Amino acid sequence: MISRILATGFLVIGLLASANVYAGELKVVFVDVKSAIENTTQYRNDIKHLEQIKAAKQKELESLRNKINQMDKDLLSQSMVMSPDRLAKKQQTINNMKKDFKRKLQDAQEAMTAERNRLLQGINTKFGEKIRELGEQKGYDYILTKPSVLYVKNVHNITAEVTKLLNEGK
Repeated sequence: MISRILATGFLVIGLLASANVYAGELKVVFVDVKSAIENTTQYRNDIKHLEQIKAAKQKELESLRNKINQMDKDLLSQSMVMSPDRLAKKQQTINNMKKDFKRKLQDAQEAMTAERNRLLQGINTKFGEKIRELGEQKGYDYILTKPSVLYVKNVHNITAEVTKLLNEGK
């Protein structure tokens, strides 16, 4: 937190110092990166896609979990009449299924994280390109991000404009 305040302080000092150097007006705007990206059509579609993948994985895992639970119940109700060998084999089968379930759950979580990162990487690259284009096009001296600025008048907020550019530039 202190380093962020110090960094912001140095940035403000730098801006003030550079303002004295420029004879003209210094053009500084900010963008809320998270909001700009999350409001794009591409991001919303990507999230829907991830939710569909997640739902399919959950359905598969829920089915396996139900099967394991049913086998546990069956084993408990039949354990008194089973031979020790048959009981041990059934318990081993259930334990193997539980291990398989844990592996599949972990694999599903890793796959979701990887897919989310892949989708975000694409939109983040596009975001950087559009920010550079907008900065050059509008003649901005600085485009700051929301988390690094303590206060900015809303008139300097270009988040909606960036979102619009991201939606247009497929």
